[in-house]
Amino acid sequence: MLGSLGWHVQAVRWTPDDSPSAAPHEFAANAAERAFAASPAADQHLIVAKSFSTLSIPWAEDARIRGIWLTPLLTDEKVRSTISSSRKDDLFIGGSQDKLWDGGRKSESAGTFLEVPGADHSLQIPDDWRASQQAQSDVFARIEEYVVGLA
Repeated sequence: MLGSLGWHVQAVRWTPDDSPSAAPHEFAANAAERAFAASPAADQHLIVAKSFSTLSIPWAEDARIRGIWLTPLLTDEKVRSTISSSRKDDLFIGGSQDKLWDGGRKSESAGTFLEVPGADHSLQIPDDWRASQQAQSDVFARIEEYVVGLA
């Protein structure tokens, strides 16, 4: 989707040999930083991350890079405090049945929070593939709307 909207997409991949050790925030931040360094120069940057990769939220805040954060680890104190003091309009998407979503932090003043009713950490509705497919379609439509609004 992002490629079709004119964005360069630089993927970050984890391997079984990668280990965040005792510094998971720094591990995620270093991966994001390397990905941006390997990307061509651009006027606008965006990070899209899911689950563990959302530990890079503090790095993105310091770098002033907007983000789309899928199933962010909102139970992490460093992530929570960064979001609560942010002035960026990031997009946060999580499932109501995801224990790491922690209710979607609906009281935060920065960012937009989209909660997928009944969805788990995979943004799937357990035991209902049709509802999961519709939820995925709705999530992608919201991401597209957000990205188009950045232009």
